[in-house]
Amino acid sequence: MRRATEADIPGIRAVLAETWRDTYGAFLPLDAIERATAEWHAPRVLAAELARTGTFTGVAVDESGVVGVVTARGRPEVVEIARLYVRPGAQRRGIGGRLLAAALQAFPGRTRARLEVEAQNPKGRAFYAKAGFVAVRERSVEVSGTSLRLIVMERGEVTAP
Repeated sequence: MRRATEADIPGIRAVLAETWRDTYGAFLPLDAIERATAEWHAPRVLAAELARTGTFTGVAVDESGVVGVVTARGRPEVVEIARLYVRPGAQRRGIGGRLLAAALQAFPGRTRARLEVEAQNPKGRAFYAKAGFVAVRERSVEVSGTSLRLIVMERGEVTAP
C-alpha cells in the first residue's frame, strides 16, 4: 500500500472500470456505467483528487500493476471513504482491509469513519460490516438516469478493529 501518484492514474482507471462493471453490472445498464466512469474517473478528475489537500488516495500494487484503490477525505472528526475498489481477481487476499487501514491512518485524530455503499452491493456491505461499520441511514442518488439506494455506514473507532 502506498500513496498514489499521477503515474498511477492509468492503473487506477483500469481498476475502476473493471470493478464498476463487476460491482454494478447486475443492476445498472452498461452504458450508464461507462458514462459515469468516463466522467467521474477521467484523468483530469483523478489528477485533481491526487492534488487536493485533505484527500488521500492510496493504491495496492502487485506484479501486474495497480490492483486496488482507496480515496478518503479528512473532515473534522470524520474520515469519509469516497471509494474503495479491488480488482475481482485480487479480492479476498486482505488488500481491501489494508487499503482501508491506510486511508484511516492518513487522518490521525479523527474519531469516526463514514462511507456509502450501494444497497445492491452485498460484497461491499459484507466487507464494511466485517470492518466494523454499521448502517446509520439510507439515501438515494441518480447515476446516469438510474436511481440507486445508498446505505450510509459509520464506524466509531477509526483504528483497525
